[in-house]
Amino acid sequence: MTGLTDRPLYKSVLYVYYFMVTNFHFMIANSLFILAFIFFQLRIENIILFYIALLPAGPALAALHATMGKFVREKDINPTKDFWLYYRKNIGIASKFWILIWTLITIFLVDIHYANIYVSVLAPVFLILLIVCLFIMLYAFPVLTRFEVKLKNLLLVSIYSFFRYFKTTLLHISTLISLGIIYYFVSGIAVWFIMSIVVYFIMHNMQKPFVLMKEELGKE
Repeated sequence: MTGLTDRPLYKSVLYVYYFMVTNFHFMIANSLFILAFIFFQLRIENIILFYIALLPAGPALAALHATMGKFVREKDINPTKDFWLYYRKNIGIASKFWILIWTLITIFLVDIHYANIYVSVLAPVFLILLIVCLFIMLYAFPVLTRFEVKLKNLLLVSIYSFFRYFKTTLLHISTLISLGIIYYFVSGIAVWFIMSIVVYFIMHNMQKPFVLMKEELGKE
């Protein structure tokens, strides 16, 4: 049996299973948004609807990052058990952070839309602020799943990490760009089927920064 489990084909099938099942639970946790995405157009006129539909996404994103983080570290997970365990464990800080950052992102999206209509010179400013929020997210979710931090410290650590671990930041940006390209050329809903793989690469990129962060932020 040991020989079978060590074979590349077996591991490949097992890893595909891990990604698919984890992604399934992530989609279940975000079913409100998926329903909104299916039945309503993703337009600025529906921004309030999608804002509300995505409010529960914070704990789901945290659970996905934590599960994939465990997968990176231990090469083995129980997708169902681990996902919902991490969902409950991180629901507090993840909800606080997500409501704050998602509210800002929504505001900047609206600002960009109306700036392009009335004051186009301000549109790049709001776009930069939107990008800053996305960059903060790339570090905040990995950090909050590995360390006990308050919201204020989480924001500061995320901004600091963006500059401190610049090589990792470039890898994160490339991952984000790849996701954007997939979203542009493929059906938008298809992106949700690969989120576990995307987050796996993000958590893989974070392994070296985590070692340094552990010395500064304390125990995991």
